[in-house]
Amino acid sequence: MNILRNHGTPWQLHHRQSAMVLGLVLATYAPVRAETINHTVVHGDNLYNLAAHYMGNAQSWPDIQKLNHIPNPHYLLPGTSLLIPKISSTVTASFVRGEVSLIDETGNSIRTVAYGDQLAEGDIVRTGENSYLSLEFSDKSVGRILSNTRARLDRIKEGNLVRKNQRVIYLEYGDIDVSVIPALQSKHPPQYFKVITPYAVAAARGTRFRVSAGDISTTSVTHSQVDMRWAKAVKRHPNKTLHAGQGVAIDDHGLGTIQSLLPAPDLSQLPSKFSEPEILQFNWPALDNSKKYQYRIAQDENLEQVLWDTASDSAQAVLPSLQDGEYLLAVRALDPLGIAGYEAQHRFTIFSHPSSPWLLAPQQGQTVTRNSTLRCTPVENAHGYRMQIASDPDFQHLVTDADKLEHCKYQLESLAYGQYYWRIASIMADSDGKLHYGPYSQPATIIISENGTSASPSSGQAYWNSRQQDIHYLAQVSRTPQFDSLVIEQVLDNTSLNIQSLPAGRYYVRLATMVENNTGPFSDARIIEVDHDIDRTWFDKRKP
Repeated sequence: MNILRNHGTPWQLHHRQSAMVLGLVLATYAPVRAETINHTVVHGDNLYNLAAHYMGNAQSWPDIQKLNHIPNPHYLLPGTSLLIPKISSTVTASFVRGEVSLIDETGNSIRTVAYGDQLAEGDIVRTGENSYLSLEFSDKSVGRILSNTRARLDRIKEGNLVRKNQRVIYLEYGDIDVSVIPALQSKHPPQYFKVITPYAVAAARGTRFRVSAGDISTTSVTHSQVDMRWAKAVKRHPNKTLHAGQGVAIDDHGLGTIQSLLPAPDLSQLPSKFSEPEILQFNWPALDNSKKYQYRIAQDENLEQVLWDTASDSAQAVLPSLQDGEYLLAVRALDPLGIAGYEAQHRFTIFSHPSSPWLLAPQQGQTVTRNSTLRCTPVENAHGYRMQIASDPDFQHLVTDADKLEHCKYQLESLAYGQYYWRIASIMADSDGKLHYGPYSQPATIIISENGTSASPSSGQAYWNSRQQDIHYLAQVSRTPQFDSLVIEQVLDNTSLNIQSLPAGRYYVRLATMVENNTGPFSDARIIEVDHDIDRTWFDKRKP
């Protein structure tokens, strides 16, 4: 006989909870949903335990009794089938970046996950390379699903119908970073948050922790504490509690020795502003006993709107540039066991627009006469240009500062013979007519000599200088500034462009930097005029 636990008689409990009609409760707490599922009674089942298991609240057993018209709640006949209300909630996709998919058990994609989607209990999500998903729960707790991860929402039970909110995520492989709101700071019922991997179970109530799953599982805790249990636990493998500053690795043999987390890397010497960067490169001092670094770049304080999420074997991060704006870089080191350490953060801004013009003439290092004209490409929508000439590469000693040039050119004025450096910036006006100056181009060198030659531009050709080596660009050429149709798209491995072979006319060219398989944002369109056709160039060559 299967006896209910002594929490009052069924009839007393039923009358005390008569106001908790299932449909009414569900209607008062969205997005909870109730469905019925079939359960076959086995020896040892009782209504109390079934309600706790399926509904998240053992005190809801009268709902099962009522739904199934059970005359004697003290006895369940093994082998009979029961309908049980399945109480589950949805969780919101509060940020999505890259390739994030809802998949089935076999790994086939069902659909793409988009911002604002509601994911339900049992859903399986998968993120691709440099992809990211933030899941926000009803009390603002957040689970951050990082790149190359597969996870299942095993149990999502929230709201007034459950005695405590339950969030259980099964992490098959990859990484998840969890921020749990403590119950004292939440208006919702008490809660717990579990992350289960093939090797371990990590349970927390109000903390910040990170779990990784692969050949082994690791957990690191930076705030509060997390209870750890081996997934194949037996008596000889006791549970362990990780406190802030501790981590552990778990494998087939059980929970490992608790480790102290590596300190946060020192990011204090990193640049805080990038002017028209072709790539973003950060280098920091390596930490002793570190084997890898995980880094991500986000647009928000809480590191939930992540735009870049990857790892590096060395103490540096290299990636294409991003759109103009303010960003937060977060870096943590992994120890030899793969346990993530404390995270360091660094703020930086990117300033790339309006894009600087490219250079037409003179050529880099060319010797010219005193009356030569410096020429550059117009930039689409530019209001004007500012050109500077200096006797030093750092532009501490200006000899010319020509502001608000109507055209992208400047006539030299009897400079003394010698070597000089010149650079150019675009000026744009906003909707209120206020002028905004873009970043300067990388300096070019000229030599003024009585034996110099004229600085004449070549039709359809332009160049720019770069501080980077072995860099690649994606160039797009169009007849229109909207780039609604392309004349050509080509990868460049040098800092010059030659479109002499194209038919005469005006062309718009934009450029993006490539780092491995990733491409940064496009520049503003530069304008290049082609006046005639000459020898074949890279545009005519066979394309891969």
